Amino acid sequence: MHDSAVLDILSHAGLSTWVTVGIMFLLSIGVWALLIQKSFGNRRKRKSIADWEVAMGLRPTLQDIARAAKSMPNTAQGRVVQSALQEIEGLSQFVSYDSLEARGQLVQESIDRAVDAEKDLNERGLTYLAFCTATGPLIGLLGTVWGIMDTFFQIGKMGSANITVVAPGVAQALMAVFSGLIVAIPASLEYNASVGFNRRAESALYNFGSEVVSAFKRGDLLALERAPRAPQA
Repeated sequence: MHDSAVLDILSHAGLSTWVTVGIMFLLSIGVWALLIQKSFGNRRKRKSIADWEVAMGLRPTLQDIARAAKSMPNTAQGRVVQSALQEIEGLSQFVSYDSLEARGQLVQESIDRAVDAEKDLNERGLTYLAFCTATGPLIGLLGTVWGIMDTFFQIGKMGSANITVVAPGVAQALMAVFSGLIVAIPASLEYNASVGFNRRAESALYNFGSEVVSAFKRGDLLALERAPRAPQA
């Protein structure tokens, strides 16, 4: 459809078409704003995942992870590490074989809470995209039905079904569907892309949290192995 045709239809459009197109225009602003925001945000997250993989290495210590978190504090991994470190700071300095499991569980729980908070951040805006995906075509269809009803009313009023009477009304009705799809299609594409990316990012974050817990447990075990043993009687 040429731009001139779209503008010509809108210039002769009735109330139903203008209401539908106006609603779709307002919804599209939010859709494209989220699309741009998610695009840049997901790009930063991909980069942070790659940077952390380099910083972690094969078998990082808790001190290595803490240093990396200080250099990358505004990443999801950095916030997860900070949550774990805050929990570790509250633990006793005394380590025993009996307390190993409980200490590791406390750190794991703090990491799970941090990951859940990151999931909430990642899912912001998805409800709006799902709403636009579902309701965009329906609002467009409502505008179409409204426009067709008005067209038939004009046919009955003028007593003629001439193409010059029917065509403008049908074109305006189809414009309502067109505007609904213009909103729903990018909203649907971005919603599915974001859901897929969030799933992969959350899996990577859970794996990262598991590595943090492992590093903490290795530190505890190393401390126990280095601790002087009581002389046997």
